[in-house]
Amino acid sequence: MTAAIERPVKKRITKAKNEAPIEVVVVTHFFGAHGGGIELVAERLIREIISDDSLHFSWLSSDCDPTPLVEGLTTIPMRTCNVAEKALGLPWPVWGYKSLRVLSKTVKNADVLWLHDTLYLGNILAFWTARRAKKPIMIAQHIAPIPYSNPLFRWIMHLADKLITSHMLRLADEVIFISDRVAEDYYRRVNFTRPIKVIPNGVDIRVFHPPIAENRRFLRQQFALKAEQPVLLFVGRFVEKKGLDVIRRLATMFPEWRFWLAGSGKIDPDKWLLPNVHVLKNRKGQALAELYQAADLLLIPSYGEGFPLVIQEAMACGLPVLCSPATAQGNIMAMPHLHIADVFPDNSERTAAVWFEKLKVFPSPLPLKKPQDALAEFALTSWDWPPIARIYANSLKKLAKSK
Repeated sequence: MTAAIERPVKKRITKAKNEAPIEVVVVTHFFGAHGGGIELVAERLIREIISDDSLHFSWLSSDCDPTPLVEGLTTIPMRTCNVAEKALGLPWPVWGYKSLRVLSKTVKNADVLWLHDTLYLGNILAFWTARRAKKPIMIAQHIAPIPYSNPLFRWIMHLADKLITSHMLRLADEVIFISDRVAEDYYRRVNFTRPIKVIPNGVDIRVFHPPIAENRRFLRQQFALKAEQPVLLFVGRFVEKKGLDVIRRLATMFPEWRFWLAGSGKIDPDKWLLPNVHVLKNRKGQALAELYQAADLLLIPSYGEGFPLVIQEAMACGLPVLCSPATAQGNIMAMPHLHIADVFPDNSERTAAVWFEKLKVFPSPLPLKKPQDALAEFALTSWDWPPIARIYANSLKKLAKSK
């Protein structure tokens, strides 16, 4: 681990108005290189907005991973103890005392604070520092409370959500949800004093798009697939809430089908010793898009999420998606385009049995003959990154001028 380095905030001068840019401090639990959906979305939004000279971003996060190389972005790595994730698969980094002092000073010098989610130590301290300094706060809330199968974890999550997250969301100057389901969940429980927004994540349609028929055939040949062999794809972290045990059980029920697992985490699918399960690590960008383009179905047997970005990426590639009703409710407009099967967080065997029956009578014959163009068209018209990023940028400017 590297020690946190305090970097002075540099005031840039815009040529058009000869004014110092608005200083935005972004706080996440990890940088984008860690690979989780929250941090990847945060990085993509910064990359989309960074060219706006009226805003300058300083990003504070854990020093577990390389910092993003983005021109004009100030990154401040926090010295971190990440034992909770390594030992329990719980992504809850703890920042050192000196780093927390750096965080406090940086937030006090900011014009606006932008938090991605709430239940992380750094995010909580940044929030209350900004409140004391009377700085405007914008929170992008990605997920709802996670219904862990472990009763202790579930109780801790419920209590923390009630005492911390709900309170922070109520006091924030701007709250943006990336999922309809998460927004509705909190709207029922939190007495908001300001209007809330629901803004879905975007998709890079230049990378994630349907393959032409020749390219799909070539990709499947490269992966040594048989002509009539279905490929079911999972993309995400290898942790409990993602439903990895459900996929393990399905792989034993469909021994002739291929199961691709793209990601990494505490769970190691290689230890399942199943010949039809293949772990694909370090896939992102075009390398990840090729998996969507070659596969026949995306499996998301997870729980306690908003609307995972991988669903949007798959749809943009014309790949059908099978997920839980709760996950599908994350985006009401996308629901008619998704395939749904129940997930029981405390019973992976029961979940696998339900999904097995669903797959046996799947409405689209597997393997796919071609990508589903209707899915890609919906993604193209709904989730283009630039207009989504402009909404965030305008909200930050408006907040900075409000105090």
